[in-house]
Amino acid sequence: MSQNPFDKFDVSETALAPTVTAPLTEDIKNPFTETQNKAASFAYRQLKAIEETDALMAGGYNPSTDIYNYIASALPDVFEGLVTSENYKKWQRAVTDLSTAQLRPETGAVINDTEIVWIDETMWDKIWDGEGVRKDKRDARYRAYMGNKVVAGKAYDRLVKEMEAGDQEKIQKDSLSALTDMYNKGQLNEEQEAKYLELQKLRKLGEQ
Repeated sequence: MSQNPFDKFDVSETALAPTVTAPLTEDIKNPFTETQNKAASFAYRQLKAIEETDALMAGGYNPSTDIYNYIASALPDVFEGLVTSENYKKWQRAVTDLSTAQLRPETGAVINDTEIVWIDETMWDKIWDGEGVRKDKRDARYRAYMGNKVVAGKAYDRLVKEMEAGDQEKIQKDSLSALTDMYNKGQLNEEQEAKYLELQKLRKLGEQ
């Protein structure tokens, strides 16, 4: 069944012009402290890293049995990037993002090797880790995220709304671009063409 080109496009007038609040640096519109704003940013990064690793594990990736990539990671960087798998690279990006977001507020701007080893050992799956250990480490990642979220308070809720509004706006722009291309090529049927023209009208009203 072919996908309706309007499926991912919310044509309500409110959704067409999502309102994103002013940047967090504008104190006059931002009631939160610098500590709260930073914690919100760290927590959001950690949440996305947790979602990434959870999705990888749900898809069957198990870093505790990934011996091939474990060995390949010891190669010089120029070779490691060529021989390691896509799932391994995604996992490592999430490891870096969550770990640095945790260490920044705890240690300040400088993160030393000892701290990296500590967080790597306590939060991330290692070769031959059993199911219980892996669950404990996943729980530790979630507690780290919740710690920053609690410090951030309502600053976190505000940041999430801003990020989601930005994501929705990008989806709508991409959808409109695809629809415009289909319209120009005469690929929309009569009903779809009428919806497209109405959509353009609503967007112009939202921009006024």
